[in-house]
Amino acid sequence: MTKSAPRAARIIRFEDLPHWLFALLTVGGFNAIAFGGLVCTRRFGQWLGLYTVIDNDTVSAIFSAVLVMYAISLGLIAVASWGNSSAAAAAASEEASHIATVYRTLGGFPQPLQDNLKDSVVRYTQSIIEKAWPAQQRREVTEEGIEIILHLWKGITQFEPTTSGQVVVHGQVLDNFNKLVEFRRRRIEAASYAVPGALWAVVLIGAAVSIFGSYLFKIESLWVHGLLTILLTTMIALLVFFIATTDHPYSGSNAIEPRAYEIILRYLQRYN
Repeated sequence: MTKSAPRAARIIRFEDLPHWLFALLTVGGFNAIAFGGLVCTRRFGQWLGLYTVIDNDTVSAIFSAVLVMYAISLGLIAVASWGNSSAAAAAASEEASHIATVYRTLGGFPQPLQDNLKDSVVRYTQSIIEKAWPAQQRREVTEEGIEIILHLWKGITQFEPTTSGQVVVHGQVLDNFNKLVEFRRRRIEAASYAVPGALWAVVLIGAAVSIFGSYLFKIESLWVHGLLTILLTTMIALLVFFIATTDHPYSGSNAIEPRAYEIILRYLQRYN
């Protein structure tokens, strides 16, 4: 695959559009389809004489039950999607914080080991910003920087403290390094966070069923019927828009940015 192919793929993804445009397209598209379906259903129903035998009270009871079940399902999916996005942001922030902590505690190591390991921390931070983050934006799970992590681990574990102060510092460095590795793992896992295809099927099929249920009410005025359908459809479309924008934490117009790492890198380079 050429380098231009991934760029083309990113251009056609709806979630890469500005929020206002994506929201407008989602709401507008849902409402256009819903209103068109209403017009066709009313004409077909009137032609078959279905509206003469429909009882609004019965339809209302069944429609309410369907809508409640769908609303609960959609709400839970939206909360889960937001939770994944928040967890991804927290993992990145914590990893950046522990990079700075490891760098500071390495100040207790003797030279030249101290400078060697500090330089590795700086290079690791740069690799996240320059290589790992762009890969995550392409929704790729990357192990970029693992060589630097292994080099750090080897240098830290092979160091043998000779004073009580170095023993304390060595323990702190090991503890902070282990936390760094843990949050690195969480960040990498977060790159694959997404609403499964089966749940997207539930969302879209449930939306179709719920909107179709609104067609079955016997309302004389098409415009009143259309207004009620549009109100329902708009709420469903907004929730679908929210799920779509939080679906992939590291890609799209709502993507998490590597600002925490950039701030830490400036700090490290200033005091390196």
